[in-house]
Amino acid sequence: MIQDVNIDNPSSSEVNWNYLEASQQLQLDKQNYGSDYIHLYVDDIEGDWLENWAWEDDLTDYIDAFYHHCEQGNYQFALDTLKAGDDLLNQPENYEKRLELYGYLSKISKI
Repeated sequence: MIQDVNIDNPSSSEVNWNYLEASQQLQLDKQNYGSDYIHLYVDDIEGDWLENWAWEDDLTDYIDAFYHHCEQGNYQFALDTLKAGDDLLNQPENYEKRLELYGYLSKISKI
């Protein structure tokens, strides 16, 4: 019983009633079911999903987030994103990409 709720609200003065109702229902379920409420929201919680989880980091995700922050003018967030991906960027096959990204950031910002 997983319910997707869109919390993206273009206007901060408007209330997303679906989100509010879902949030209130979550709180009620916590009160009524205690820690067992999670079974209402997560399928196969008792299964082996954790053992089968793919913990692969993807450099593409960091790069996409980096450029997004740059486009928004959030240069400190862009730098923080690069630092979060340092384990990947410090691998020999990614040295060139690392230089490219840090070089790009140094050209467009004053960090």
